[in-house]
Amino acid sequence: MSQLLEKLHRDHINLARLLDLLSAELDALAAGHESNFDLKIEMLDYIEHYAEQSHHPTEDQINAVAFKKKSMQPHAALYERVCREHVSLLGLASRFRTTLEGAMQGEVLLRDEVETQGREFVALQRQHIDLEEEEVFPLVDEALSEKDWQKLEAEITHGEDPVFHREDYNRFRSLIDYLKAHEDE
Repeated sequence: MSQLLEKLHRDHINLARLLDLLSAELDALAAGHESNFDLKIEMLDYIEHYAEQSHHPTEDQINAVAFKKKSMQPHAALYERVCREHVSLLGLASRFRTTLEGAMQGEVLLRDEVETQGREFVALQRQHIDLEEEEVFPLVDEALSEKDWQKLEAEITHGEDPVFHREDYNRFRSLIDYLKAHEDE
């Protein structure tokens, strides 16, 4: 597997960890417990920022090269689906973050409404990760030659992860501290 695919795979593992955390926060909300809205907002801000700035553009560049290969033509619908999902997932994250920010600012929202939006976001993110890991990445890995990977690695600037790699405490302090406090979970 190429270094780029390995990096994307690590991103998925990190995102799955955040989705587990978000699910636990939604469980607490559903049970009527205090819910850490700041943490959820920071988490969504990270997901939006990193996905939009680094993760999805890297996937999009790799997929654009791979799916042009003759061997990938039968999978054109899969390529189109992944591209659509990248856009829709960012929209869902933004919408959910806006809902949480509204709740923090005193907007009257039903717990069920907040929970439903959150669960939809988590479910669709997990489905997307599964699709890429189980279908897209293996196809791409098989379709691209070593020369293709070398060219892509020279062209792609895969930014540093501001939570899991280069810790950006100014922007993601609550999330980084929470993850460090719960490393063994």
